[in-house]
Amino acid sequence: MVKDDNKKILLSHKGKFIIKFIVSIILNILVLIIPLYYSKLIDILSIGNFSIAYNIIITFGLFLLLYRTFEYFNQKAYFWLYLSLYKSYMNLGLSKTYNNSLYSLSRFSLSEFSNIMSEDFEMVSEYYSTLVIRIVEILEFIYIIIYFFFINGVIGLITLVSSLFIIFLLFYFNKSIVKVNTERKRRNDNRISLFQEIFLSIKTIKGFNIINSIKKRLNILVDDYIKWHTKLNMNRFGVREISLGIVDIFKVISLFIGIKLIINGNMTIGTITIIYSYYGKLSELFISIITLSESINNKDVSLSRINKLFQYAKNHNPDESNYNDINGIIVFNSVLYGNKMKPYLNEVSFSISSNSLTVISGDYSTSIFDLLLGYNRIHRGTILIDDINIDLYSRDNTSNIISFIMEYPSFFNTSIRDNLLLFDNNFENIINVCKYLDIHDEIMKLDNGYETIIENNISMDLKYLLAFARILLRKSKIILIGNIFDHISRGLYNKIIKMISELREEHTIIITSNDRNIIKNKNVDKSILLLNGVIVGDGKYNELMLNNKEYADLIKKIC
Repeated sequence: MVKDDNKKILLSHKGKFIIKFIVSIILNILVLIIPLYYSKLIDILSIGNFSIAYNIIITFGLFLLLYRTFEYFNQKAYFWLYLSLYKSYMNLGLSKTYNNSLYSLSRFSLSEFSNIMSEDFEMVSEYYSTLVIRIVEILEFIYIIIYFFFINGVIGLITLVSSLFIIFLLFYFNKSIVKVNTERKRRNDNRISLFQEIFLSIKTIKGFNIINSIKKRLNILVDDYIKWHTKLNMNRFGVREISLGIVDIFKVISLFIGIKLIINGNMTIGTITIIYSYYGKLSELFISIITLSESINNKDVSLSRINKLFQYAKNHNPDESNYNDINGIIVFNSVLYGNKMKPYLNEVSFSISSNSLTVISGDYSTSIFDLLLGYNRIHRGTILIDDINIDLYSRDNTSNIISFIMEYPSFFNTSIRDNLLLFDNNFENIINVCKYLDIHDEIMKLDNGYETIIENNISMDLKYLLAFARILLRKSKIILIGNIFDHISRGLYNKIIKMISELREEHTIIITSNDRNIIKNKNVDKSILLLNGVIVGDGKYNELMLNNKEYADLIKKIC
């Protein structure tokens, strides 16, 4: 993660950090005070002063009640901070995803991206949320060591030496634990990825009856994951038990010294109860240090994965300019795009006039859409909309100027209503557009009307018309339409052709298609044919068929 991004998030939560710090300080002061009162109670009872003992018990009880109260608020402050941080990191991750190119995002599997957005951002949020209490616990640790030196120099010295030795062990083994955890996370990505593949390919699995082969593959991945998961947890458990074992040994030694001091009259019984209690607290502190080292480990592993997501994200500065009233003239000037050895577009130049219908055919024709929509970046050349470089448009302006329908439109797994409300929050406008598309009555006949969940509950024809509803609601000047005509019924085919002809009067429309009926349609103003990254034909269909033999021969082959 970029340090500046992280710094901004942490500073934006400084108020919550301060509150968590104050609550943690009060809580840990109470933790240290309570054993002192218990020690005083033991000493008072040992001399038979019961009247004072009752007063100490009352005070002791009040401190216990106060402790429980602040323990509750401490947990509440933790989750308040943690959830707020996680939302901030998650939103930042979503912005970075949005600002990444499709090429950069192709480096991620679905499971890896899902785990980064959920687990890794959680790990980072947890680390910073618990860091406050860890800092307070370090202060508590220093106090205990000083207190031990105050009651006896030998006890203080052996406690300090043993503590430093344990801390050294924790950070020494932390490096190997980081490596194991990295391997575990990678195998977890593979495991979850297969779960997703199984769900998405269940028809293929059923149709070919390959469940046993899938089980074998799954068992191999799960065994591999469990091996590394077990190794990680056993390493952590081993370090924990060794550390606590060392604490126990020196606790016994300190108690032995304390008994000697009591026999010699140099220590009270109450003081030895403080030693026992504070050593118990030291055990908790070392568990916290172990947890902190694990948290640092998890944070480092998570940040290395998050950095991969942030690495090529391009920041888009807000643009206050208003580009809504545009003509929709598009110009490609010597655009080089794709693999440099075999580019999709090799120094391609063409122009598309305002309020026109253009059909782009041939190989890699959809790369034109990728560039206009900002999915990827060109290597060389310029793309202009109304003589303005497309890179100068903000994301907001680009999305207002350009709407699109891809070959396979995707929707969110929610209702028709909720999907369309993303494009216009006025439901009356949505109904009017659906009536214009002649799908309102069809939607109302569904079991749940506009509340019908889109996935698997409506026909493909209706999905494509809902995709058209989105672009009509957006009211963009430029409309991009993918090769949808191979996937719709003949009735819808004619309906869409008619609608596109009407929209052409006020919109710049580009279609990618190898359908000859569309290419030669009388309303098509320009036909562009791409082959091996270069333009073979650019002009009116009839003129190209007469004057461009290469274009005519290729159109006959691909259509």
